[in-house]
Amino acid sequence: METQSSQEIKHLTDRVNDVNKRINHIDGKVDKVDEKVDKMEEKFNDRHIDMVELTTTLKADSKASRESTERLNNSINDFFNELKESNQLNNAKFERLEKSVNKLETTVNDKTLAINVGLEEKKMSKTMITSILVAIIGLVGIIAKVIAPLFF
Repeated sequence: METQSSQEIKHLTDRVNDVNKRINHIDGKVDKVDEKVDKMEEKFNDRHIDMVELTTTLKADSKASRESTERLNNSINDFFNELKESNQLNNAKFERLEKSVNKLETTVNDKTLAINVGLEEKKMSKTMITSILVAIIGLVGIIAKVIAPLFF
């Protein structure tokens, strides 16, 4: 019996060793799977961190772009308002200048008319003087022809 018991113990020991080998083999596979899972988790975590960083950067850039666009829009609106004001001032200046030019034009036209009237008056007075002289000479001629024979 002792032999049989020792054989049974040996057999049990062999089985326990086989089970231990299997357990060790399975533990090795589990460790490899754990390592793969850890690597994947690290990659996932790295990707997640990269995505969070990228998202944060994009949000910051988007916010900065939006603020920049708003500032640009405000600047353009202010520029147009200044142009409107400048145009209004220039329009007022041009209206004043136009009134001044119209007054000057009226004055020049009045003076031109006065000069033309003066020249016409001078022409008329010269014509009149000539007419009076012709009349006097004609009168002297008539007197000489009519009255002079009476005296002689």
